[in-house]
Amino acid sequence: MFKTNLTSTVSIALRCFMALLLLTSTTAAMAQDENIILGNGTSLTINEYLIETDPDGVKTVVVRAVPNFDPEPYGEVPSDDYARMVQPLCGNLVANSAEALQEQDVSAVRIRWDFTPSQRDEDLPANMTMTRFHEMVFDIADNAPCTPRPLGVGLDNLSPDLSADIKATLRWAEPGLTPGELSLTYAVDTGLAEISPSELDRAAIELCILHADILLEARARYYSQLYSRTVAITFKQDEEKPGVELLRRVIFPVRDGQCGTGLSELLTEAIRGQ
Repeated sequence: MFKTNLTSTVSIALRCFMALLLLTSTTAAMAQDENIILGNGTSLTINEYLIETDPDGVKTVVVRAVPNFDPEPYGEVPSDDYARMVQPLCGNLVANSAEALQEQDVSAVRIRWDFTPSQRDEDLPANMTMTRFHEMVFDIADNAPCTPRPLGVGLDNLSPDLSADIKATLRWAEPGLTPGELSLTYAVDTGLAEISPSELDRAAIELCILHADILLEARARYYSQLYSRTVAITFKQDEEKPGVELLRRVIFPVRDGQCGTGLSELLTEAIRGQ
């Protein structure tokens, strides 16, 4: 995980952010130009803070920024690949503005950066410039600031029903430790020591089908340069639970663009339809 090195510019940003939260309109905005240094030596420039209110009344702080580096030097990548990099920025905003966020009933933070890809589409006319953006979404909850919500499987599909009595919530969908690895990390709402290995293995197989296959299909369709060889399903004990934090990791091969669970097509489709 990258750590954020926030300099004095952040105190300025936070003062502006606090002023922003005092506004009462359903969509508030304030322009800024602040350079934020990220822990890996890169930086981004924050242009604007907004508060968005959806039709259900849910409020989200939107941080509009421009990366001062090339987010896609080798071709297009999913937004979720950058969630870990920007989570500390979200954490600092929440930690320094907790009271104002609570007063305004803000429940999420979305960090968006817009950029011009360095690799130009060969079919794009010479007089046209294409821009892209990445968005990273985080929930704000009591004792769990900036909980990541990966976008790739759908925000309403982060905790699919499993046959085992386990609630596993997707937290990270990102490149793994080895080339060609897709890594999915799940928070479980109980201690891993209380779950049998067979139940965890069964849950990993189901998540491979219910989540990994969605992401593998999207990578093949939209991110052709992201060759996938393996899928790593990692279960992580909820950090708020007492005791020692535990991890359990299961690796699957990728075969014909899908997670190689070894199950028959009949069983695979049954899991998809459960």
